[in-house]
Amino acid sequence: MLVKNSQNKFAKFIRRIDVELILFFLGMAGLVYIGVSTHSLRAMLFSYIFFATIIGLLYFWRELFTFFFAPIFLLMWIWQHFSVKRYLRKNKFKINAPAETVVILGHSNWFLLEGWLKPIFFVSEIKQLVKTMRAENRDFSFYPRAGLVDVENIMRNKNISEVYILGHGNSHEFQLGTDEILYYCEFNDPKYTKQFVHQVHCGDKHGKSLIDYVVPEENRARCFFFREPITGPKIIRELKKRELVAMQKMAADDK
Repeated sequence: MLVKNSQNKFAKFIRRIDVELILFFLGMAGLVYIGVSTHSLRAMLFSYIFFATIIGLLYFWRELFTFFFAPIFLLMWIWQHFSVKRYLRKNKFKINAPAETVVILGHSNWFLLEGWLKPIFFVSEIKQLVKTMRAENRDFSFYPRAGLVDVENIMRNKNISEVYILGHGNSHEFQLGTDEILYYCEFNDPKYTKQFVHQVHCGDKHGKSLIDYVVPEENRARCFFFREPITGPKIIRELKKRELVAMQKMAADDK
């Protein structure tokens, strides 16, 4: 019985893994083998071009681009991941503690190829967000490893009036981690009301967002949310606009 349960768990584990992810790591292992056995950089280069071209053609042009530049994307992802961790630690921001404004940082699904090659957010976005919150004179805290229970507590806490959500998602849901999807419709209750919620991730045109569920109607236009795919540069531009507005307001108040 124990052996059968172990086999079932292993089978479920295998079924969860993206085929593209398996092919990617098989290709990387093949490159290492060719390099060790031939000691030829040219052999590795031609083998990699052949591998990337075949796999990319199987998955059309977008996947071709991803596979071809996969080593660069992987290194960039790793660099960004540790850069964000170092930035938060170096500046000694509040971490996992309630504050007026809370920033929830999502994580990728490690069973998908995209989870290894596409940064969830860039350190430049985090830095600009900090500038914006400081310009708005916010007391803020980061939740870099929030789970579903943490988000529930954040949304229930009446002392937290503003929430930023950064990572991968759409209008209706958010990827908290490999095994945790945050479904925004679960917060369709007045007890979760917030003054502002900022969905700093991709959106789509249809259906309700978390903002629609928990933010008063008069505040929704001031929330960060796009019903379309967005990129890092667009996020930074929007945050800079908000920083400028806050600074202008502060200058006007000082007069």
